[in-house]
Amino acid sequence: MSAARQEFATDLAAVTATIKEMDTRLTGEVQVVAGSVIEFKAQQHIVNRHVATEINRIEKLMDARSSHSKRARGKLRKILDENKRAAAEEVQALDTLFKKKISKIRSESADDAHSARADLAEATHNMYEDMAAAQTEMIYANEGAAKAIATYSKDSLAKIAASKSNFEERLDVLTNTVAANNKAVEKGFEVLTGVIRDHKAAGEHDRALLKKQNMAMAADMQKKIVNAIQKGEAEAKAVAQQARAHLAAEKKSMLVEITNTVEDYADMMFKTVQGKHQKIADNYLSLKAYAAAAEQQINAYVAKGKGKNLNSLGDLLTNVAGMSKVTPTKQEGLSPSDTIPSIFTGMKGGGVHVDNKVTKINGLVHEYVNICNGVRARWPMGLGKYLLTKLEGSMSKKGVLQVDKVAEKSGNWVYINGHAVGLSNKLNDFESLAVRMGKYEATLAAQTAALSGKHKPGKPVPKPVYADPPEWNGQ
Repeated sequence: MSAARQEFATDLAAVTATIKEMDTRLTGEVQVVAGSVIEFKAQQHIVNRHVATEINRIEKLMDARSSHSKRARGKLRKILDENKRAAAEEVQALDTLFKKKISKIRSESADDAHSARADLAEATHNMYEDMAAAQTEMIYANEGAAKAIATYSKDSLAKIAASKSNFEERLDVLTNTVAANNKAVEKGFEVLTGVIRDHKAAGEHDRALLKKQNMAMAADMQKKIVNAIQKGEAEAKAVAQQARAHLAAEKKSMLVEITNTVEDYADMMFKTVQGKHQKIADNYLSLKAYAAAAEQQINAYVAKGKGKNLNSLGDLLTNVAGMSKVTPTKQEGLSPSDTIPSIFTGMKGGGVHVDNKVTKINGLVHEYVNICNGVRARWPMGLGKYLLTKLEGSMSKKGVLQVDKVAEKSGNWVYINGHAVGLSNKLNDFESLAVRMGKYEATLAAQTAALSGKHKPGKPVPKPVYADPPEWNGQ
């Protein structure tokens, strides 16, 4: 009975994720081909309705409430039918309960990734639009002044390169946000199914169920990314079609090439996401050491502005400093499986191979991603969003810290690099929060030692002093 309940809950979660991924993809493809955009809530309503209908159809096919055995007659058939009706009622009750729990798990996961998904959709829109504009310019240049092609190409390629870089950063953020939330989803599945996620202790039956759960999480990751990219493509294509209203049909159809280019680029960049985890972990550990060393200064500075000083960066640094005493645990990377589907080509060519070992590098990345996700929710627009977006882009490259001199102070100091967070200058506020190189290095060494499990010995306990008798009488 317990095994059947585990299997029913797991299969229900898996089929929900699979149908949602397929239906979302198909709905998105229709939008991209048509160049028309459906509101997100309307699209979700359509997908949810299709999913509910399909699951109900599957359940009806599998749920025969009366016996079809020719041998079962009279009282035997009546007993079998009664047992089947009772079983059907119990299954229906569990079905309703499990669907509510699955909906809650999926809803929480979707909320965590909502802003990152919107950012990727916007980045896709911009990249598609820049490619479409370059293509249109080439068409007109070929028709008119062929010598202008080089100029158009140079300017257009610069825009495309910038939008590609932004697209890559937003794809990284969304993928890592979904991956960081996998742990919460896994805990939800444990409660839902009763299958404990312990591969060493799990039997063959439980391992098969865990594999299905992993496939469900992979389908959800794919769904979120595909949905964001297709939304951006559809929006940009609608704009591009209007710009090409007076062109010949064959030149309008060239937009298909851009759609293919965007999706091929997405698949290519998706393969590189996990390869950046080491760099992000190193840069986050450095930022964590700086925030810990400057914690008192940062808290005082942010408090003076009632939480608004340094905008979203003040919020981020305060939260990072608050985590300085926490040592990340070993966690999974992008997936508990060693292979996940590519975004648009799925498992063709073997999918994307990932390192599914639990490591502290993944723990650092997930801690960083969760902090950024919280800050993004509190600063969803304007300068706050801009600064955080630029910081996230720098964290997978050279980081956001710099070592330099500070006016009227001797020695080297560590502080935030203004250019790394999208500013045109170094900003005096960052210099005012600088910490001495020696203090930063000592804090970083302590953080690294704690991460590796090597703790420095504390101060030696003084040995007690004894005096030989006789006892002193106090005179």
